[in-house]
Formats: sequence, structure tokens, C-alpha cells
Amino acid sequence: MGSSPYSRAASNSKPSWDRKSKQNTKFGRNFGKFEPKKFSLGLMGFCSLMLLTFFSVSKLFHPSTPLSENDEAVPFIESAPNGKLEEEIANLGSKFEDIGSRNNTTRNESRKLEELSASNETDSTELGYVSFSVFTDLETRKQKIENNVNLKVDSVNELAVIVSKDEGTPMIDKGVPLEDNLNMELHSSDKQDVVTSNIGDEIEVESTEIKSTLTCDENSIDEGFPYARPAICEMTGEITINPVSSLVTIISSPDQGYGEKKIRPYARKDDYLFPKVKEITLKSVFTESDVPHCTITHEAPAVLFSVSGYTGNFFHDMADVLIPLFLTSYQFNGEVQFFVTNYDHKWIQKYRPILGKLSRYSIVNLDRDKSVHCVKHAFLGLFRDRDLIIHLHPTRNPKNYDMLDFTKFLRQVYGLKRGAPIVLGDQLHKRPRMLIISRKGTRRISNLRELVRVSKQLGFEVVVSEAGGNVKRYAQLVNSCDVMLAVHGAGLTNQIFLPPNAVVIQVVPWGKMDWMATNFYGQPAIEMNLKYLEYSVSMDESSLIERYPRDHVVFKDPYSIHLQGWEALSNVIMAQNVKLNLRRFRETLLSALDLLQE
Repeated sequence: MGSSPYSRAASNSKPSWDRKSKQNTKFGRNFGKFEPKKFSLGLMGFCSLMLLTFFSVSKLFHPSTPLSENDEAVPFIESAPNGKLEEEIANLGSKFEDIGSRNNTTRNESRKLEELSASNETDSTELGYVSFSVFTDLETRKQKIENNVNLKVDSVNELAVIVSKDEGTPMIDKGVPLEDNLNMELHSSDKQDVVTSNIGDEIEVESTEIKSTLTCDENSIDEGFPYARPAICEMTGEITINPVSSLVTIISSPDQGYGEKKIRPYARKDDYLFPKVKEITLKSVFTESDVPHCTITHEAPAVLFSVSGYTGNFFHDMADVLIPLFLTSYQFNGEVQFFVTNYDHKWIQKYRPILGKLSRYSIVNLDRDKSVHCVKHAFLGLFRDRDLIIHLHPTRNPKNYDMLDFTKFLRQVYGLKRGAPIVLGDQLHKRPRMLIISRKGTRRISNLRELVRVSKQLGFEVVVSEAGGNVKRYAQLVNSCDVMLAVHGAGLTNQIFLPPNAVVIQVVPWGKMDWMATNFYGQPAIEMNLKYLEYSVSMDESSLIERYPRDHVVFKDPYSIHLQGWEALSNVIMAQNVKLNLRRFRETLLSALDLLQE
């Protein structure tokens, strides 16, 4: 018979029925004499067993039970060996004291967490966590949260806590299971998913709905200027560029209603341009399955434009492409990707220094490229203002650039050192340098040699050169001069290389050319902080007098020729040469000298 605290071993070997009878009699007679000390120890052990059972069961129902992961199991009392009862009970008491201490610590830490969450503190070091473990058993519908928040679990109380990546701010209430604490909400106003805690705080996570914007300026007209602005679209979101199909797609929601547009990305709106400039289709789709798979992804914004149209003429190169490209892309400090349609290798090489300064990336040839490109921000077309002019405007020019910014940019591109012209009188024997831009075709100065002679007599150092050729060399030549003289035409565009406060002289041909002269070159000169002079030739200084009688409409009503269109204007008025009345023109040269003294 096994021993127990309530029985003693028999001292003799009598029959079993006799022993049992006497034992019962002995138990009743000696019960009152049982040792009080052993009885109290037994009672304490029994209570301890019940208390241990209570703590074990309550742990299953209380999320903040401080008992950890069953790494310190308390031995059962009945397994204690004889003579070790007091020692086991003492050990058990110390364990309960340790558990109570840890439970108090947990309550303190929990109170800290609640206070910190309520006050939106961001310093996670104040939480006093012993250690964290990553909460990895979220369901599939919570996977997108894991990319935006860190899920950490307090190893002491096994409470899930969400901490934002940026600030480390706890966002979840204590004592509530993570599955019940997270609410996924889709805000219809901005289509953004958020994680919302029971205390009302939110963390933005990756959107399940594609957020996109598309703004197009297609019918803008500049008051007081006869040319309509070209179409341009700016977009953000999930954008793909497919050169093979000349298609740009943007993923949007059906209620945004972007539809489909066809854009010719050249910064001049002109009916004559339509056959020359390639058309790009802009289309909105609703799902990723509607667009081809990306083969190249660009982090930089994209700018799509054409180098066709009237390019090849220096005026149009600047007014229709390079100045609008500056206005559109300079704000990105080189972090912008160019996509060019109607690709012209010679044109690209000619202006490679400017293009390379605006973008640090290789240009994508939309006419030959076969890849599908993906971007987050794109411009289809270019912003433009008037010819050789940049005005302030909230949408076309959000960075408030002007022509002084552009000319400064060009001086940096081509290493133009002069930032100011000569000031007469500051340097002895230093003569102001004047560049006369010659022409081989129409609008030539037929008495050029006489003009040079008179100019030298007045004190100018004269340089005669036809515009064109290597852009950098010609830019350096122009920048070395203090005065530039030319008959109305694309050569006057080279004024962009003059140092500020230099003088520009425009010779305006016969035939009501005043408006064109002022708007194409006169006002731009003023915008570039240049000093502008204008000389209008008389009927007798024009070669038209040799072609038409004095009573011809070209002399009686020259504006009627303008109304007939560009072809008539080009064949009649723009085809003349000029023979300057040097006695009359001398006054204009003297005015230029006066301006250099200011």
C-alpha cells in the first residue's frame, strides 16, 4: 500500500481482515492527536493547487495574463517527494510573488501605452518594451498593411501593436485582438485605404484604387495675340507609353470620364502643321488588364514632344521647341525623361547641349522604340507662351520663370562669359563691337559695304556674319558683341545670346510689318533686358519699288496682302531686299552709342 500523509505503515504481519479492523479503530482513536503542523502544511498545499489551477484557467480568457509561454511550469504538489513539502511550498510562494511583480509591471507598461497613444507621442523609446516580435499570422486581406506599418508584439503581454513607419506612433488599443481592432475603410473622396484603430487614428496604406489626375489645355487663346495655344495634357497616376501604337494610357475610375484624346505634341497650333506632326492618342482605361505589361519603368516624369513642324528655322527651333521645353521641364532639375516623336537625329545633335542640360537621361525615340514605358507623371505636349517670351502664369508657368532665366540658362550651357556690354568711356581706346547679321536670300542689305564703312566712322568695331552653323560658336560670337543689327528675320533670334543691356537694332521692311517686328523680336528683346531700336524702311528703300508700280496695292494697301495669308505675304513683302538711306540710318547708329553710355 503506497504511503500518504494520512496513513502509517503496519508494524506486524497479521491477517488482512484483522489489520483493517484495528487500523480503523486506531484511526478514530488517534485522529484528534494528529499533528497540527503537518495538517496545516497539507491544507496549504491543497490551496496552492487550487490557486495554480485558477491562474492557469484565467490565462486562457484574459489577454493581459502575465504568464509567459509556459516556460516555467510549477510542479504538482502530489509529485513532491517526502520531506520536501516545505521547500516546494516556499518555492511556489516565490514564484507567485514573481508572477505578481510581473503582472504589476505589465499593468504599468499597458498604462504607458494607453497614455502615449492618447497623446499621439511619436517617440517609441518611451514605451519601455522589453522586446518585440513580428506579427506574421495576418490573413491575406491584411497583406497590403504589412508594406506600410510595422506589426510588433510585446513579448511580455502578447499584445499586437501597430506602429507607423514614419513616426513609430502606436495606433491600436490594448487588450483587443488585432483582427477586431483593424478596420479597412475605402474613402470615396480620395480612394485611399486606411487602417483605423478604435481610438480613431489612421495610417494611410497603399491604395487599392488607382489615383489619377488629368488636366488638358486644348482651346486656350491668348488675348491680343492671333495664335491659339497648342494642346497640352499633364497627368499623374499609372501611365503607360506605347511607342509602337503611338498610345498613352492612364488608369482611371469610370466616374473621372477622361475618355480619349488625340494630341499633336508640337508647341504651335497651325493648320499647316497637321500633316507634319505625328498624332499621339491619349486614352483612359479602368483596369491594369487593359494596358500592356511594362518593360521599362521610369521614376522621372516624362515629357513627350515633336521636333517636326517648322523646326530647322532658328526662330521656330527656339520659339516652338526649346523655350517651351525649358518652361515645361526645367523645374525638374534634370530629373525628367524626354520622349521625342518625329525624331530628327541632326536636329537632336545640333541642340544636344541644351537637351542634355535639361535632362540627364537618354532621349527615347518614339518612332523606333519598341518598349512599353511606365511612368507616374507625364506631359503630352509642351507649355508655351508668346514667341520668344515667357510670362507669369499659375498653370503654364508655376515656377515663375522669365526670359532672363532662359538666357542665363543658355549662357551656362554654352559657356558664355559676358554678362554685360561695354560701357563707353570706362575703357580708353575700347570700341563697342557691332555684329551685322547678313543674309544670302531675301531681305538682304544691298548696300552692306557702305553700312560697314559708316559704322566704323562712328566708332564701332564691325563684324559681319551670316547666322547659322555651329550653335555654340555663333553663340560665343554674339555674346562677344555689344550691338546686334539685322533685317527682320530668324537671325534676330540670336539676340538670346547677347549680354543683358546690349543693344538690338531691327530693320523693318516695307509693308505694314510693324506688328510682326514688335511681337516677334522687339518685345522679346525688352523681356530679355536688352535695349531695343527699330528702323522702318521707306518705300524708296525697298526693292519692291523695282517690281511694282507706285500705285500697286503693295504700296497703297500693304495690309491687304497680309490678309491673303502667309503664302502671299511670303512671296511679296517677305521677298524684298533693302537699301538703307545711310544718312537717315546714321541717327539710329548714334542712338545705339548713346544707349551704351547709360
